[in-house]
Amino acid sequence: MTDDPREPASGDVSDTWPREERERIVAEIHGAVDAERWDDFGTIIDDYFFALSIDAPDALIEAWPLVPRGWLTEHPRQWLAAEFSAAIWRGAERVEERVTRTFTQWVLAQANPAPRDVLLVHAMDVRQHLVAGRFARANDAADDAQRIIRDAEDRAGFEDLIGIAQVQIGLARLVTGDLGRATNAFSAGWRQCRAGLPHPMAPYLAGFAAVAYALAGDNGRAAEWTARSGVPRTDDPRAMTYRFQFGGRLAEALVALGCLDRTAAETALDQVDVGIESGDLWWIGTHARARSALFWGDRAAALREIERSLNSFPSLTAPTSLAGARLRADASDLLQSLGEPERASRVLEPIERAENDPYLAVSAARALMIQGRAREATELMDRAQTHRHPEGIETARWRVMRANLTHLARPTPSAEDVIAGTRSVLDATQAWDAAYEAIPGVRQVITADAPLPGDGTARFVPPPMVSLTPREEQVLGLLAAHASVQEIADAMYVSRNTAKTHLRVLYRKLGVSSREAALEATGHLRR
Repeated sequence: MTDDPREPASGDVSDTWPREERERIVAEIHGAVDAERWDDFGTIIDDYFFALSIDAPDALIEAWPLVPRGWLTEHPRQWLAAEFSAAIWRGAERVEERVTRTFTQWVLAQANPAPRDVLLVHAMDVRQHLVAGRFARANDAADDAQRIIRDAEDRAGFEDLIGIAQVQIGLARLVTGDLGRATNAFSAGWRQCRAGLPHPMAPYLAGFAAVAYALAGDNGRAAEWTARSGVPRTDDPRAMTYRFQFGGRLAEALVALGCLDRTAAETALDQVDVGIESGDLWWIGTHARARSALFWGDRAAALREIERSLNSFPSLTAPTSLAGARLRADASDLLQSLGEPERASRVLEPIERAENDPYLAVSAARALMIQGRAREATELMDRAQTHRHPEGIETARWRVMRANLTHLARPTPSAEDVIAGTRSVLDATQAWDAAYEAIPGVRQVITADAPLPGDGTARFVPPPMVSLTPREEQVLGLLAAHASVQEIADAMYVSRNTAKTHLRVLYRKLGVSSREAALEATGHLRR
């Protein structure tokens, strides 16, 4: 696709399937069933099954029991549709394997199967591999599905199927952390759905695109897609859209967290009920609650929730998956905030894994930095830099950690440029929560021209732990006991200028620029 997948489709197109058109199709279903015109019924199912499953499921639920079983078994595509409806009604994650196997065999037995049927086979393969935690195989099946979408000349039936297929393709990319291709799949599906009926799957695809952008650290784009994802809430787990609706709601929570809007974040998370636990995005709710606790809540409770998730779903949270990487990074962040940096580092071992994931790399580097191992943290970030996708956006967390490490190193003109440019990245991505990962000296630069959004109640990163010389410890003790430079000089029996020099050296080592910040940064040492 040559269009920018981040932008809306051209033209004035609605995301809503016109009511008159929907009612006409439903009337045709009733007419075909009442007259037992099963071939006409099958044509309607071919063209509108997924749209009806979303916007008019009752029409299908009423129709299927009246369709002769013998006719269904002679028409595998419609039989599969009937089983899809039954699975949706049961709240199942997928159709029974015997049914999908029969359909697949029917498709493969044909000399020239319809591309729509081949696409559906690959989409079902993706679904089965995702549910089983076989993420590499899910991506292979997603590659096959994308080739059909790209190359098929006969596109009959694609209008109804494309949205569902792109959801599965995007999820396959998402679970392995390929967020660029995930956003491409979701946004392409949204455009394709709007080009037809428009298909009612479109706003749900927008919600998936929004959550993928939020996970990539681009809250600005996430907010744009969230605005396109408005769908009526359903509390019925038998509805096809029950799990699809959580994409937009989770994106709202992540965007609010990035903007340090506690009320909006808590409101959005309250909309994500227990139903998400059985869907593809279940772990994002855990991730969002951990980020919220990191700033405002019960960190120990959030840590226990993550540990339960990692222990309960080992195949779905392997370190190579995005879920496993993010939840481990969240656990490390929570441990760091609780004053346990060494344990936080162990959560991310082996450290080589962090080098392949920018989000993990930031958490691992911060744990090292807090332990006073800034040089090792810098080396880790340097190695991780080589693994970052060249087209990926520079996340605010990444930039802030670079600024922290630069500030702790010997200052140079280029180093000052890194720190000074950090605010622009925060503003561009609207991920202002990353500023709370800045050490005091960096945060002062970030907020020099404008305060951060939010109510000021957020809290997160502890200051770096440092090893002080006996002389520096003496200066620190005097700094805590005396308010003025002259008093410190008198207590040390040195001149005022020498006392100032000692203070400048101490401030530089701590990464601060004031007496108050120095005392805050060394509270753990003085205790």
